[in-house]
Amino acid sequence: MISQEARLARRKRRFARFLGLVVVIAGVINILSAFTPSLRDRSSLITSAFGESFSELAAGATALIGIALVLVGRGLMRRRRASFLIALGLLVISIVTHLVKGLDIEESIVMMAVAVVLVRSRGIFNEQVPRARATSVLRWAPRILAITFVYGLMGLFLRRASITPDPTPWLAIRDVSARIVGLSGPLTVSGSFGVWFQASLTVLGVLSILSIVILALAPVADRFVVHEEDREKVRGLVQRSDGDTLDPFALRHDKRYVFSGDHRAAVAYRYINGVGLAAGDPVGDEASAGDAIRRFIARCDAHGWRPAAIAVRGDRLDYWIEEGMRTQYLGDEAVINVAEFKLDGRPMRPVRQAVSRTRRHGITTEIHLEGGLDPTLRRALRGISAKHLDGNPERGFSMALDGLLSGRDADCVIVVARDPSGEPFAFQRYVPCRDGRGLSLDAMRRDQVGPNGVNELMIVDAVEWARGKGIEEVSLNFAAFKGLIEPDADRDLRDAVTAWFVRRLDPYFQIGSLLSFNSKFLPRWVPRYLVYRAAGDFAPVSLAAASAEGFVPLDRRSDEELVGASKGLSAADSDESPERVAQPQS
Repeated sequence: MISQEARLARRKRRFARFLGLVVVIAGVINILSAFTPSLRDRSSLITSAFGESFSELAAGATALIGIALVLVGRGLMRRRRASFLIALGLLVISIVTHLVKGLDIEESIVMMAVAVVLVRSRGIFNEQVPRARATSVLRWAPRILAITFVYGLMGLFLRRASITPDPTPWLAIRDVSARIVGLSGPLTVSGSFGVWFQASLTVLGVLSILSIVILALAPVADRFVVHEEDREKVRGLVQRSDGDTLDPFALRHDKRYVFSGDHRAAVAYRYINGVGLAAGDPVGDEASAGDAIRRFIARCDAHGWRPAAIAVRGDRLDYWIEEGMRTQYLGDEAVINVAEFKLDGRPMRPVRQAVSRTRRHGITTEIHLEGGLDPTLRRALRGISAKHLDGNPERGFSMALDGLLSGRDADCVIVVARDPSGEPFAFQRYVPCRDGRGLSLDAMRRDQVGPNGVNELMIVDAVEWARGKGIEEVSLNFAAFKGLIEPDADRDLRDAVTAWFVRRLDPYFQIGSLLSFNSKFLPRWVPRYLVYRAAGDFAPVSLAAASAEGFVPLDRRSDEELVGASKGLSAADSDESPERVAQPQS
């Protein structure tokens, strides 16, 4: 149930979006009015009093103000205080310019009405512009304008012989200033140069002003630095017996943290293209999770980001819903109950046959802790991983740990498969979770040699090893959109559309074959969700999530941050072709 505070905040956001749209419409009215002739009897009064050039200047200023209002409207939708002040100033100026350019009383009244509404609603625009953004604007705006003026002055200087009247420095500055806003200046440049040069100066001026406005309203990139003490604090929060199987992946080195007030819970997130994307649920004490989420959303709002979270567990959605967030089902995580797992019975026949087949071929497995790998084996496994990836980047964000085979995470469990000659040709890595009570699979690598069923063999042997260590559960791969693509799924209209779209993507991502592979182990299914705040955020949040996971190349991460390992979000981690995976073997 959404909290009263979140409900009030949602109403404010909706009203801010409405006001932003109104300002955008006001901007469009300004642009259209600037290029529409004024009524002759009205405009003659202005030209007789101030001159025709003055009316042209006002018309050009009105057009530029209109463009600026269209851009500022986005900042108003994000409840930016600076956008409110800029919009209010532009509206007041446009009231005057409409009157000066041709006594456009109707447009002036509209601008006045919009300004009054903004003033009466000023309390909802309380998001301050971060100091870093203001500093960037103050640093770059003079440079952008200086480049434009230098371009104009240099052009006039080079063609000064064909200019009338003689271009004095003051006349040149006046002419460039007028051309930048689309008006005719005091100087006339003869020849074809004068035609294209003056037009190019207007285009450059408009682009310069647009660049400054966009720079002022753009989201602030994440500049937070994670100190090692914060990472160690999160490491302590992860080691809880009541934690989640995805908790260890909060320790990826491309994530930042927002702690609850008592520092007993934390949200791990990453900034991606205007989105603050949290990975999974808050780690730590569940009683402090709500406060951590509130503080994470507050950080997003303060920097103009869209708050979102990926791979949120279904039974913990209420914490996000209380803060006014929406949810979208993503799929299910497959989790094996170690105590109940066995190969007996007809339902386990495909796994049992795969294990028997690989053992008949002489395939053996051995289990190591990553910190105990000898250098020769470590090099061999790195070679297997590189060959498996074949030059492609690592995938993973919410369900993968980075630093594969670096030795940094010494307690990770490595299952190695060897061929009959004793050479390693495949491995899997499992990350300890729930304070040693669980393992979470985060990497599956193999050469394209050996029989089908090698991954099944390694999973079965990993579960048996876990049984001997008193481990309760082993988390396997993530089956995307399981609840939508199953034949007997209960789907509403939106789910049916999503399922249709997912089926069209299946040939590229092998979504169905991965579901079939996971299902062979008769796991417990844990639903996972995408969380976002507004309907308009869904598309950019989805794109940011796909980018973070490595499916879309828009996340500008360094090579060090891309050393993650995938938790099997594609069927490439299965030995078998989609056809073989989808059908039990006899």
